[in-house]
Amino acid sequence: MNHLFPYIERTLLHPGVTIGEQYTALDEVTQLSMAGLTVAPFWVKKFRRELGENHPAVLATVIGFPFGYQRTEAKQTEIEWTLRDGASEIEVVLNTSALFSSSSVWLKIELAKLVALVHAQEKPFTVILETSLLDPEQVGKMIKIATDTGADFIKNATGALNVGFSLEAALKFRQLVPKSVGVKIVADDATESQMEALVAAGVERLSIGRLSL
Repeated sequence: MNHLFPYIERTLLHPGVTIGEQYTALDEVTQLSMAGLTVAPFWVKKFRRELGENHPAVLATVIGFPFGYQRTEAKQTEIEWTLRDGASEIEVVLNTSALFSSSSVWLKIELAKLVALVHAQEKPFTVILETSLLDPEQVGKMIKIATDTGADFIKNATGALNVGFSLEAALKFRQLVPKSVGVKIVADDATESQMEALVAAGVERLSIGRLSL
C-alpha cells in the first residue's frame, strides 16, 4: 500500500474525534509521507505548530462543514482565521440547501468570493459536493459552477453522511470533472485495488478517515 500514501489525506472530522486520534493520524502522515491531514478549524493552529511551518504535508481544514448553509460572511471570517492559524488548504462545503431553493443563483457568487479570498493568500481551494443528495443534472451544474469560479479541487462528499463507497460512482465523478481541476474522493472502506483504480483514473487525493494498514 506504500505507493498509495502520497495520495492519501487523513481526514478527521467526525464529531467525536479526540486529540489522541488526531495525533495518531499525524504520526501516520509524517512517518508514511502521506499527502496531508484534514482537521476541523478548531484544531488548525495546534497542528500547524506540530507540523511546523515547512512540512511538505498539507494541513487542510473545512469551512461550512457539514451542510454548507452558514452565511457567506461567516465563511469568510472562518477562512481568514484558519489561514492565519496556518491552514495550507481550504475546503468549503457547497450550500446544498441553497441549491434546492430559489436562492441557488447565490452559490456562484459565494464561491467566487471565497475562492478569491483563498487565492489571495496563494492557497488551494476545494469545493465539497454532497453528491449522494444530488441528481446527475445538479452534479453537473455544480461541477461547472465550481470550475468556473476557479476551484483547484472538487470533492465528491463530506464523508458525514456515511453513504458507503462506490467505485463506479467515484470513477464517474472523475470523468465529469474537467481535467484542469483536481478531484478528491472520500475513499473510506475502499479496498487497495479500488484506490489504485481511482489513482489510475486521475484522482489526485483520497480522503480517508479510517485507515487499515
